[in-house]
Amino acid sequence: MSATKLKRTMGLTTATSIGLGAMLGAGIFVFPGLAGGKAGFAATISFFIGGVIALLVAVCTAELATAMPQSGGGYFFISRAFDKFWGTLTGIAQWVGLIFACAFYLVSFGEYALTFLEEINIRWNSSTKIVSFLFTLLLLAINILGTKKVGRFQNFMVILLTIILVLIFTYGLIDFLGWEAETAAFSENTPNGLRSIFTTTALIFTSYLGFVQIANIGAEVKNPNKNLPRSLIWSVLIAMSLYIFIMIVCTVTLPQAELQKFGETATIEVARKMLGHWGAIIVVFAGLLAALSSANASMTSASRGVFALSNDKVISKAASNINKTFGTPHIALILVAVPVSVMLLRSNLEVFAEVASFLHLIIYSGICLSVLKLRMTQPTWYIPTFRVPAVKVVAGLGALSCLGVLFFMQKESILISVVVLLGASAYYFLYVKNKEITLYHPRPPHVDKDFFNPSILVPVNVDREKKELPHAILKALPISRLLLLGYKEIPEQSDSKQSEEQFGKEAEQKLGSIQEELEEANINYESKLIFSHDMLSQIKHVIEEEKLEFILTLKSASELSQIVVPIYDQSQINTQLSTILYNLHERTPVKIKVLLFIEPEGGSANELRLKQAVEKQLGLVNLSVSDYNVYKAEKVAPKEMVKQLPENSDLILWSEALDSERDFLYHFLLEKKSLQVASPSIIILKREGE
Repeated sequence: MSATKLKRTMGLTTATSIGLGAMLGAGIFVFPGLAGGKAGFAATISFFIGGVIALLVAVCTAELATAMPQSGGGYFFISRAFDKFWGTLTGIAQWVGLIFACAFYLVSFGEYALTFLEEINIRWNSSTKIVSFLFTLLLLAINILGTKKVGRFQNFMVILLTIILVLIFTYGLIDFLGWEAETAAFSENTPNGLRSIFTTTALIFTSYLGFVQIANIGAEVKNPNKNLPRSLIWSVLIAMSLYIFIMIVCTVTLPQAELQKFGETATIEVARKMLGHWGAIIVVFAGLLAALSSANASMTSASRGVFALSNDKVISKAASNINKTFGTPHIALILVAVPVSVMLLRSNLEVFAEVASFLHLIIYSGICLSVLKLRMTQPTWYIPTFRVPAVKVVAGLGALSCLGVLFFMQKESILISVVVLLGASAYYFLYVKNKEITLYHPRPPHVDKDFFNPSILVPVNVDREKKELPHAILKALPISRLLLLGYKEIPEQSDSKQSEEQFGKEAEQKLGSIQEELEEANINYESKLIFSHDMLSQIKHVIEEEKLEFILTLKSASELSQIVVPIYDQSQINTQLSTILYNLHERTPVKIKVLLFIEPEGGSANELRLKQAVEKQLGLVNLSVSDYNVYKAEKVAPKEMVKQLPENSDLILWSEALDSERDFLYHFLLEKKSLQVASPSIIILKREGE
């Protein structure tokens, strides 16, 4: 399915499940033991603080995602809000951060794999590192082969496994504390002091990294202005609640010393204590699958980051090469798998988790600052359909919170992260700074993407004097295809073939001067020459056959500062009109003057209705009307409206309203004497079925 034809098929529930699947994974099995060992029962507060920070970032992400529904995550948002330096820094940090997260999950997978074999009485004399390395190669192979729908399936599996874990722990907790009359294992809330709460937050923040993945599928979400923010917020709230619940169960069941002893496998021992041997087997198997799923999600997300960097030419274009056999970005995947394999030689879980958290917290603070920057500068392309309430407080607090957590990490984790950021900065100054890189701006969500690069008909009457190209208009329009149509209307008695033989050479010469101008302006075009006594039918045929979307009449236009838009029917106020106005305004800031033609009956009400419709439609693309002229007539007819069009306009933009007026518009473009206008005109053709 092409990007322009993408259907919004994903609802709130599906989008939320993708965020949950990315956030939960191995984290809900691995982190409770690590966190409980560091902070005891106070680790529940650590998960709450981490969740609140993630929630602040999620709200900011929602605004950016509705304005920029493209994949690339934090890298795309920050590079477009700031510049290529911060984009390079963010992109490399995102790539390396996900490599560390992937390594963390694969080490956890190795631990769970060997534990599972022990639980079913299989002794395999192998190290965790070998198991983790073998499955790194397996994940690389799966992703290069491009197994379809593996991502959606793994999200479903992770959520299912999490539900199983919650049900087991709920039943076990009731059984353990209720029927067995056991007491809670913890004796004090903060056994290692208040600082341990924040050091634990720094460790476990990796568990909240996945929610930004929802932003990558924004183009597929139904009603994104509502469902995208809701799914981001709900996924964080649900994940936070589940983490806190599992953390409470673990600290109630096992004392801090035992949680510290068992570490990443503590949830297995909690299940064993509550439900016996089979409870432990179910949890270790679920954790095994969840760790593998999380590692795979991190690998694919990291490869997307590499692909985005390569696409913007920040790194070699070879990194975005697609495998001809399998259709997957094999080089981007290898650039993730190789460093992960090297890192597995060390297998330091806490450092892996903290470096992943550190680099992502830098990115998340950048996301919050991006919202503040874009709100202040208000570029024309930035049109979010969801806006953060109390933006200075929410985004400011989000950025400061993300940066504040960094100071509670281990020195080794901070040192590695700083080295990564310094390396990324050095790479920018040595390689990227002097490179010509154009970071394209995203298209606003309310433009007609099929109409963004339109196919244009430029009719030229070769019987008349030489026409001048409206250079200012052509320069401002992003054209996908331009058809230069030379035509000559002949008497009914004449034969079109004979006329072509007689006048063809002269007509080609007149058309040739315009072709030369187009070539000098680097505008790609096709040309056609027709002779007919029924020019109206011929024009209709060409438009239908070539699937042309609007018509541009040739009149001189050296500058483009004002566009006149005649409106007499609400159907003229549509996405195609606002898309063309947005395109023109983005390249050359223009004033928009609207001429309203209204019948006296219901005049004031009609005037207000049309003005509100115009302002609402243009407001969706950050445009406004500079001036209105209102004309009242007993009967509003396009022919009479032409007489009111100002002669000094740079461009007249006419949106077709009714099928019945098409013949009039064709006469208008063929410049019949009664319909001649001094200014160049664009006629937006109404699509079939609209």
